[in-house]
Amino acid sequence: MTRPERTYYVVSGLYTVAQFFIAPIYPLFLLSRGLDLFQTNAVLATYLITVFVFEVPTGAIADRFGRKRSFLAACVIRMVAYALYAFTRGFADCLVAEFIDAVGTTLASGALEAWVVDEVRAHGDTRPTDTLFARAQVVSRASMIVGGVACGYLAELGWTLPWLVCSALFVVTGLVAATSMRETRVAAPARSLGRTALDALRAVRAAPVLVLLCALTGVAAFASFPLHILWQPHLEALAGKGLWRMGWILALLNLTALVGNAVLPRLLRQFARETVLAAASLWRAVTVGFAAAATAASPMVAGVVLQEIAFGLSDPVLLAWTNEHVAPGERATVLSVRSTFFTLGGASGLLTLGLVARDAGIPRAWAIEAVLFALVAPLYLVLGRLAGRVPAGEPAVGPTVAVPAKVAPPSVEPVYVAERDGVEVL
Repeated sequence: MTRPERTYYVVSGLYTVAQFFIAPIYPLFLLSRGLDLFQTNAVLATYLITVFVFEVPTGAIADRFGRKRSFLAACVIRMVAYALYAFTRGFADCLVAEFIDAVGTTLASGALEAWVVDEVRAHGDTRPTDTLFARAQVVSRASMIVGGVACGYLAELGWTLPWLVCSALFVVTGLVAATSMRETRVAAPARSLGRTALDALRAVRAAPVLVLLCALTGVAAFASFPLHILWQPHLEALAGKGLWRMGWILALLNLTALVGNAVLPRLLRQFARETVLAAASLWRAVTVGFAAAATAASPMVAGVVLQEIAFGLSDPVLLAWTNEHVAPGERATVLSVRSTFFTLGGASGLLTLGLVARDAGIPRAWAIEAVLFALVAPLYLVLGRLAGRVPAGEPAVGPTVAVPAKVAPPSVEPVYVAERDGVEVL
């Protein structure tokens, strides 16, 4: 195991627990500040819209000025944002803290992953990096499980404590990264940030597979983000208060995503990528619809937890498919383009379905999500036919990072799927 690998496991694990420690109680915290369901969704939408605006420019910063510098800046900014959140008192305060956090998020999005890919290559390791990211995701998911459970119990003592713990964790992450990350800069043509970003956008537009992947990413985010921010309030309405249980349910969400990820290689040996993706979308439609129809806490939680299996099935395939069409020199910037579709789609869904949830109820909003998941399933089959006519570039060597928010986890491990002598291998 190389030094960059060990560093990546530690830094990515710390960063993950820092940003997701708050996940179990985040929507309930916003409601405790006097926000209604629409305002709660609007706060997270502000985060996503800000990320949408800054994602590609900050990806270009990482490519131009160094991934380590970009990541360290992200840790500092997010430390400030989480500390501010501890003292918010209303809707406006939450918007300000969320905006600052979003800017910090974009500086880290893709930077750490692009750094480790470059560094393992600089150390002479030419092996596929699927194992590297698989191990890192195990570390990250384990951190989220432990942190989420701890947060639920800590929040019982007061709303301020979890935010201060998160802020401190960003400080620790930044210090560890500053002392352990070594960056080998790759010589690149001198280009302005605007030119770097425009070249990435042209690269996406020139590849029909990437265009459709980005569109499907946007629709999936539209349908999934409201689910992740509304299940806690809905559970409280059905089962009563109990912050401690939120952490345990978040742990189950992580475990079911890992289950989907674990069975994925076997499915890909028997079925085409597009078939797996279409089936995962239909599975989400059924389980989210089941949660929407539930009138008791247990079946509602079961639907929410089981739908996460589809995330573990679909996201690695989408990540690998995207990476096959990304040039190494523009990786961080091009991958940020897909993230913009994720963020814009998520923001649109939060605002639209947030209004539905406030005015017609959370189950009605979830029913709309279920219909959307069912409608997009055939488009994955179209994606498979389109990809079959497009020659793939280099194999998947790193993940596309769909920008995580406080309630939606980062992308799970990319599965290495490439063409070797005309045979698809995993």
